Amino acid sequence: MRPLVPVVTCPGHVGHAPDVEIQCGVAVPAYDRVDRMESILRVLRDHPGIRLLDPAPHGDEPILRVHDPDMVRFLESAWVEGQETRPAGASLLFADTFSHTELYQAAEPIHLWSKHVAARFGRFCFDTITGIGPRTYSAARSAVDTALTAAEAVAAGSRLAVGLCRPPGHHAARAVFGGGCYLNNAAITAQWLRDRLADRVAILDLDFHHGNGTQAIFYQRDDVFYASLHGDPDRSFPYFTGWPSERGVGKGGGWTLNLPFPSGIDGPAYLALLDEAIDAVNERDLDVVVVSLGFDAYAGDPSGDGALQTSDYAAVGAAVGRLGAPVVALLEGGYVPSALGANLAAWLSGASGDATGAPPR
Repeated sequence: MRPLVPVVTCPGHVGHAPDVEIQCGVAVPAYDRVDRMESILRVLRDHPGIRLLDPAPHGDEPILRVHDPDMVRFLESAWVEGQETRPAGASLLFADTFSHTELYQAAEPIHLWSKHVAARFGRFCFDTITGIGPRTYSAARSAVDTALTAAEAVAAGSRLAVGLCRPPGHHAARAVFGGGCYLNNAAITAQWLRDRLADRVAILDLDFHHGNGTQAIFYQRDDVFYASLHGDPDRSFPYFTGWPSERGVGKGGGWTLNLPFPSGIDGPAYLALLDEAIDAVNERDLDVVVVSLGFDAYAGDPSGDGALQTSDYAAVGAAVGRLGAPVVALLEGGYVPSALGANLAAWLSGASGDATGAPPR
């Protein structure tokens, strides 16, 4: 009998409930809404192949192994510190002034340690999409606990475990956050696995958008291989990273693989790229794989321009099931709530062998 797949929930995600984000100066309905998780749980509660688990607390140490302590403190305190500057009744605090490399051409050094909350927001955040509300930080902490609890399941012997992380994380680097991400769940998990279980880890990023934060964290290292399929940065957020020429530097040379894809990519074309990434992971004979599992390449997703269908996600899951190492899959994007639960269920069926008749792993 095939073992049940551990799927770790994220009850604290409800603390992050943005109503808007700011794109090109215009307030638009937020993509990362609470009902994303509600859609998933409605489907998974009846899924026969899984067991739902609650996350366990893991404290500060795993986060501080990856993220700058000053940024973490800012995320924790920003809402309270910004109470004097945000408009009355505002539900979110946004950055509006950013540190930029061109500012450093001044004769005098640029001071990055201003005490004003707006200055520190612009120091640690790279966009206007990523607002902070009264419980955003606690939600981000809950997402980390969800990810690490899934990693613990793999450390205990599961070949596949899933963390329903929200908010997502792969755009957050060591000392900067953005793209709707605050703490990098995948990077924290990869480092946790390195510290406790594995000599070498892979991160396979299947979100529509390039995981610029994850890449930056491990770009100079040869113990965490990063491979990403994503919309071409010529047209896709975060725009400035994710080119095929980005292969890592120093000891990390050759430990980054970027596979950008064109607008309107369909299932067969996506799977061909995925096979290339999986081959690259398997060639390195790594101990464990963290999958940044996004569903925003789905047709009609407002944040991307892919054309994948629900049936394609079963095939994507089956391809991931061919990895030669245990898998910790962590939810990233996917912003069509009405389809998100079905897409994740299809992926789970494929990854566990149910959709293809593959033998249990």
